[in-house]
Amino acid sequence: MIKEHEGSSFASKLGYQKMNKILLTLGLIVSAASMSLAQQGFLRGQVIDGSNGEGLFGATVTKLGTTQGSVADFDGNFSLSLDAGTHDIIIQFVSYQPQTIEGVQVVAGEVTNINVTLSEDVQQLEAVVVTAEQIRDNEVALMSMQRKSANTVDGISSAAFKKVGDSNLSTAMNRVTGVTVQGGKYVYVRGLGDRYTKTSMNGMVIPGLDPDRNDVQIDIFPTAILENVVVYKTFSPNLNGDFAGGLVDIQTKAFPEEKTTSVSLSMGYSPDMHFKSNNVTYDGSATDFLGWDNGQREMPIAKGTEIPTAPNDFVAETTRKFDPTLGVSRERNFMNTGLSVLHRNQIQGDKVTWGYNAILSYKSTNTFYEGYERKRYEKDRTTSEVALVRDFSAVGDLATNSVLWSGLATLAAKTDNHTIGTSLLHTQNGVSTALDREMNFSTLNNPTNISNDILAYTQRTMTNNIIYGKHNFDKLKIEWSNALLFSKVSDPDYRDTRINEDGGNYSFSNGGSMNRFWRELNEVSESFKMDLTYNLNDNNKLKAGGMMTYRNRDFSVYQYAYEPLSVFAVEYNDPNWLLEEDNLYSSTNPNGLYIQDNSNNYNNYEGRQSIFAGYLMNEMQITPKLKSIYGVRMENVQMYYSGVRLNEDNSSEVLDDERTLNETNLLPSVGLVYALRDDMNLRGSFNKTLARPSFKEKSSAFIEDPITRTRFSGNLDIKQAEILNYDLRWEFFFTASEMVSVSFFYKDFTDHIALVFFPNSPGQLKPRNVGEASVYGTEFEVRKNLGMISPVLENLSIGGNMSFVVSKVNRKTVIVAEDGQSEYDSEVAYTGSSDGVSQYREMSGQSPYVVNGYMNYDNNPLGISANLSYNVQGETITFIGTSNVPDVYTKPFQSLNFKLSKDFGELAKSQISFSAKNLLNQEREQVYKFGNKEQIFSLYKPGRLFQLKYTYTF
Repeated sequence: MIKEHEGSSFASKLGYQKMNKILLTLGLIVSAASMSLAQQGFLRGQVIDGSNGEGLFGATVTKLGTTQGSVADFDGNFSLSLDAGTHDIIIQFVSYQPQTIEGVQVVAGEVTNINVTLSEDVQQLEAVVVTAEQIRDNEVALMSMQRKSANTVDGISSAAFKKVGDSNLSTAMNRVTGVTVQGGKYVYVRGLGDRYTKTSMNGMVIPGLDPDRNDVQIDIFPTAILENVVVYKTFSPNLNGDFAGGLVDIQTKAFPEEKTTSVSLSMGYSPDMHFKSNNVTYDGSATDFLGWDNGQREMPIAKGTEIPTAPNDFVAETTRKFDPTLGVSRERNFMNTGLSVLHRNQIQGDKVTWGYNAILSYKSTNTFYEGYERKRYEKDRTTSEVALVRDFSAVGDLATNSVLWSGLATLAAKTDNHTIGTSLLHTQNGVSTALDREMNFSTLNNPTNISNDILAYTQRTMTNNIIYGKHNFDKLKIEWSNALLFSKVSDPDYRDTRINEDGGNYSFSNGGSMNRFWRELNEVSESFKMDLTYNLNDNNKLKAGGMMTYRNRDFSVYQYAYEPLSVFAVEYNDPNWLLEEDNLYSSTNPNGLYIQDNSNNYNNYEGRQSIFAGYLMNEMQITPKLKSIYGVRMENVQMYYSGVRLNEDNSSEVLDDERTLNETNLLPSVGLVYALRDDMNLRGSFNKTLARPSFKEKSSAFIEDPITRTRFSGNLDIKQAEILNYDLRWEFFFTASEMVSVSFFYKDFTDHIALVFFPNSPGQLKPRNVGEASVYGTEFEVRKNLGMISPVLENLSIGGNMSFVVSKVNRKTVIVAEDGQSEYDSEVAYTGSSDGVSQYREMSGQSPYVVNGYMNYDNNPLGISANLSYNVQGETITFIGTSNVPDVYTKPFQSLNFKLSKDFGELAKSQISFSAKNLLNQEREQVYKFGNKEQIFSLYKPGRLFQLKYTYTF
């Protein structure tokens, strides 16, 4: 028994020892695998086809002397897992010159990025040997695309963003040739204004926070998730036909090279704006800091509620439902603040690779313009010499608080031949405005002084979802995208109060008023497009595709005023006193104030638009040096309108889904690129494009801006503009990131659209067609590293670009009145003679010159980067005058900005950046011009802004 027990114990011990050995072995295997994985890193990047600038599908990336490698997908991207250490890498493709990169450092658990361009060379296939330092952080992909593109393009790459520490596009875009950024957020190309610049994200055109603008508020896009930003300056049939000045395509990075999580915090201070005790403001809602109103400003009565014109108990009750606050208060403001959080990663599976980005950013911006001026002048013919005479002058304090937050999420999956992805962008913007000013009207024989308080809030919301796919089937490539957009803009409870001051007495006579309105715009649009590319052979590529777009808009305005102003006794020059209980109508106070509906049906409308397009084009390498791209695009656009049409004779008619535009256009395009040398091109192109009116322009609505005291009047009869474009460009590429180019362009406009003042009405603007207009000019660009001068300067680079433009409009073709009177005839009739009246003028919205200059310092070992940039755009005619109303010009704004960034820590996980904007302390000014005389139209001083930003990367 005892022996048996001892044997059993021995067997048990033996089994236990075997189990321990198995577990220990498994543990060692897992530990070894874990250590192996922990000791590995990733080599990632893109292989570029030097013949066309596109990703080189099928290129192999291999560790030299081994079989350990990776194959590039159809975008040219690759990912290779390697042990930590230094490696030599060879990149190869059949009939292309191989490239060996020596000394590539791979760090355990991290990603090393390289981008490589392979050149076709069937005669000499020996490998080119370079070091890793020569190719790191360059702009090979973008510059190669620029060099080989059939379009004239400029742009900026993710590598350039990193070098100068740009955190958003508004600062980066100033270095692109012929591009200016207005107000820190809107891009203008070749000096052409908003109407002629489009913005797309990954090839799909997207509107901005204001659906009536073509350009997009680009400061919502953080550079950390961007691949490139490409500016197309010439049209080809695969682009939208609504194209004139340029198309800005923002390309997001679907598959980030490495897993990154970062948090940024920024603070901005302006000595002229912040911590001012006399800042004007008013109490809004409790959620204004989130960019939306919580309902406090909602209309207190149901839309369409009928309010009797004769006061009664119902009117009295209705009056008391409205917020009684009408005047500003004075309160110390705060500086600008910002916060952003970013997370991105690429996850490799056996068959599918996933990539995603997620970013949330928040900015609160406070402005305070002390002494904001807005004046109005007319031409005076009461003397022998026609001169300018002031109609009114307004000077006061204007303050805003703008809250802007946006969220962008992208998700993509790819195999060797297919990619499917989606992006969701939501942007929310709430702007609270307060204005306190004195207005002096100098109307002949009736001078008036008005105290004016304005309280406003504008809320904008935009949600855009894009789903896309890319599929490669040997010689056939298919790309498709679908974009769904929801946009809303509302002005809830816009309050405008004007009290007449006359020698210490107050009243509502001679221009006094109490007005408030609610405006709301809702728009839904959906676009689908498909592009097919078939490689007939190595030198011949056929492209075809189509697009469908549907847009629907609803716009409504509800206006209210107070009565009886003519007999109401104003005791205090205080708008907040006006709606106190003792001043409101009641049965015992028959002369008290009461609310009245002052809405106009012609301000409300519904619109819809449909666009159908198809194209066919051929891209062919005619000879080894000559490349052509030619084709045609067909577009049909239809617009429909529902609303009340108000005619010039004050008669009206009701339109129910009336078709107001039906155009089918053939848009031909021809482009040639001749390679003078491998690094030098001469390119030319001709094409026809369009510029369509917006919903607002093609309406019968009157939209007033009480701050500028201008009134926009829609024009249902306005037509789309047609443009013939001619471009010629010479370009020389020193290296992969250095170049010089000279361009010449000419544009012939038919029915160019301009904002024109009504004759004898200096406050009312209307979009009208200009029959004949032309633009021609030249661009010059240079980018150069200064290391050629001395090795000491190898971290310093300079760049600059200039555009000089001449525009010409035949004023005899600008119809400014319903009787057919032209702009030229109107001025001749007013002055009584054609002497000194020019038949031609500049084109509205077209700047005569654009100058951008910058200097970059980049020292990777020290983690220091710095950038000094300068930008100016020439004096531009903004509003067209007629009869007694002079033209309005926007004066040049010379923008000088500086930025310095420093990385800290062993792994450079912390970064601090300092920026200073408007170092020259320039003013924003618009002026009336008549002859050699100038007078202020509007003037405000943005001041200098200093910002400190801290970023931590996990």
